[in-house]
Amino acid sequence: MTLSRAPRGEAPPAAEDTSSRQPADNPPPVIVEATPLGVRAALLEMRARFGPSMPFDGSLGMAEIVLAEVLNNIVEHAYSGDRSGPIELRLVRDGIWLRVDVRDYGRAMPGESLPDADRTGADMTGAEFRPETAPEGGFGWFLIRAFARDLDYSRNGNQNRLRFTVPLNEDC
Repeated sequence: MTLSRAPRGEAPPAAEDTSSRQPADNPPPVIVEATPLGVRAALLEMRARFGPSMPFDGSLGMAEIVLAEVLNNIVEHAYSGDRSGPIELRLVRDGIWLRVDVRDYGRAMPGESLPDADRTGADMTGAEFRPETAPEGGFGWFLIRAFARDLDYSRNGNQNRLRFTVPLNEDC
């Protein structure tokens, strides 16, 4: 399992330009390998950073679900087959919200855009729904869209970037 943190820039002298200094609300990214163990390491790091300050144990539940789905999609689709590479994860607490910025260098999303909202997940409410005939996959984006806010995907060169916010407790 590989977990690394990008190095913090050194604080420049007070009289010099401070634009390269790492702001307190913008910690260095967590960088993991695009593997199931890398996903686990990223989730453990999120819990280590934010869990101790949460009012109760379930406060990170939605954030963990969304982050796990996003990271697993990267492993399974962006880096599928013989491709491998890093996932860069930036996590910033903003009051009751967790701001997340995920970057990878795998394949682009189909059409270089997020899946359509109405095409994510199966219809589980209809009279015709039977668990034994439900598709195995396809629920990840349904869960992501259900819990995350401000979803924003972009492809710049060979980098995918997904940004979103997630509430840090079930009351949001």
